Amino acid sequence: MQIRSCDPGDHAGVDAVLKTAFPTPAEARLVVTVRAADADTLELVAEDHERVVGTVMFSPVTAIAANGSQAYGVGLAPVAVTPEHQKRGIGEALINAGLDYLRTLGVPWCVVLGDPAYYSRFGFEPAARKDWYWSGDPEGEHAGAFQRLALGDRPADPAAGPCRVHYHPAFDTV
Repeated sequence: MQIRSCDPGDHAGVDAVLKTAFPTPAEARLVVTVRAADADTLELVAEDHERVVGTVMFSPVTAIAANGSQAYGVGLAPVAVTPEHQKRGIGEALINAGLDYLRTLGVPWCVVLGDPAYYSRFGFEPAARKDWYWSGDPEGEHAGAFQRLALGDRPADPAAGPCRVHYHPAFDTV
């Protein structure tokens, strides 16, 4: 298995992975929309015998503090592996490769909306501990699943006080 940057020749394979790994085509549509907006900060694929079997995407997000100051990072979504290749560490390898590369770029932080039991292995912690909240969840129904990870030594917070994190507008379509 090889992990590498996604190129246009991989798009059909990524689409197939997303459509087999998720119950609806929403994530596949999201990836197409994010690419069309040129908001795919980093997209990696896992390839096995010249076939795309996994994918991960990172896109820009903005944290806006109560005083209006802003900080910029990335959001991890989606990550997927074909069902027949799951439980082999491919998703974990994709995420680690992506996070490692983002650190080299100086990206200060990453957020994810997902299972805390899974994402804690990468160092993600509940964002609410730092008074960060997802703008798409005003009632806090998914607060336990919204997590953040500092990627480097740079301060991740735009300012003291609560922050609302906004994903790229392409995510509004999902």
